[in-house]
Amino acid sequence: MFIENHIPNRQKGEKLVLFLRRHWLIFLGYLVFYIFLAAIPFGIYYFLKINYSEYLTDQIIYPFLLLLASLYYLYILLFLYHAFLDYNLDVWIVTNKRIINIEQKGLFNREVAKHELSKIQDVTGMQKGVLQSIFKFGDVHIQTAGEIQRFVFYQIPNPFKVVKIINHLLEEIDEKRHGNISAQKNNSL
Repeated sequence: MFIENHIPNRQKGEKLVLFLRRHWLIFLGYLVFYIFLAAIPFGIYYFLKINYSEYLTDQIIYPFLLLLASLYYLYILLFLYHAFLDYNLDVWIVTNKRIINIEQKGLFNREVAKHELSKIQDVTGMQKGVLQSIFKFGDVHIQTAGEIQRFVFYQIPNPFKVVKIINHLLEEIDEKRHGNISAQKNNSL
């Protein structure tokens, strides 16, 4: 699998459990918003055509309006591209040993944080509102004992399933730890 081969700073024996992105509905919301913004110049054009048609035939005003519309669309494309990058490059990776949070903050700023599963103290899933309940997405909050005390997986699909999987991994780590402690006690006796 392509994604499994690109886990940052992969540790020996580490296996991919979950690879998460925001729910597709989040990007669809951005897309609808930018399509609405793209329709505004057409509305202005038809308004000018009906009420002030002389502006559209003027040799100075019409090229100026065309230039403004071109700049407007350029900015819309830039912001849509930024929204796509933010959606596509914000990922959360859960492996059998750690959790990796990769966030794109702006066009040229990327932040990678990771926590060992053994340092996780609490995992909570949340769904707020009608849309999140209908489309089954929400947030997962992970409380740790590390420097960054709280990880948040924002707007991911099936947050309660993710919580269940992470809790299962934590139980496996606990069982291994307690199994090793019991084995050491038995060997010392």
